[in-house]
Amino acid sequence: ATQEALQSRECCPPWQGDGSACGARSGRGSCEDVSVSDQPDGPQYPFSGLDDREKWPLVFFNRTCQCTGNFMGFNCADCKFGYFGERCSERRESLRRNIFHLTRAERNRFVSYLNLAKQTLSSDYVVATGTYREMLNGSNPLFANVSIYDVFVWMHYYVSRNALLGGPGNVWANVDFAHWAPAFSPWHRVYLLHWEHEIRKLTGDTTFSIPYWDWRDAQGCDVCTDELMGSRSPLDPNLISPSSVFSSWKVNT
Repeated sequence: ATQEALQSRECCPPWQGDGSACGARSGRGSCEDVSVSDQPDGPQYPFSGLDDREKWPLVFFNRTCQCTGNFMGFNCADCKFGYFGERCSERRESLRRNIFHLTRAERNRFVSYLNLAKQTLSSDYVVATGTYREMLNGSNPLFANVSIYDVFVWMHYYVSRNALLGGPGNVWANVDFAHWAPAFSPWHRVYLLHWEHEIRKLTGDTTFSIPYWDWRDAQGCDVCTDELMGSRSPLDPNLISPSSVFSSWKVNT
């Protein structure tokens, strides 16, 4: 998200494998015009041309990498979910397991991976700290470096936040694109696949998969233990127990 990229409205980074934009010389992808639906917004969103998220990512970029075959990613460097190998041609299946069926070592590994992602600055992504208008149409980039974990915190916030209609305090709160629409399930599934993918790249553990918590018959927060997501602090019930690794995490504002 450089000033040059924002002003050219082109985001086509090189693939390190051959140095060409989108790995074009290796047949991984090419820099193409972004194609979005020309269908009008539904009546649930009675605005147009005001929110940066509309017809994403056109407010920021109108040319991006379009990957071929089983390649994916902002520069076509990665394999699509379920594939691996030099040419992304080998199939891989992942098994999601109940978190309470993991061994103690596997649970500890899961928590340690989350903590590593929280403590590791993302080398690939930054997050927007202002609107495109506040960025003066790209001439004043407003972005921040954050950890790999916080990239996904921000992503979930960004898709769910109020619509900014321009001017201080002029927001429309009656919207949540991630939860109040039919895309709730597929959006979160893709979101978790991306998160899992980044943790695999960070740790080199290609077998890692995010476990699930089956809370259907739970009488309380079964995962709220110091071994897992953290129990309540005995000194302050609004805080996580100091015995949990998560108690040391800082919140980005």
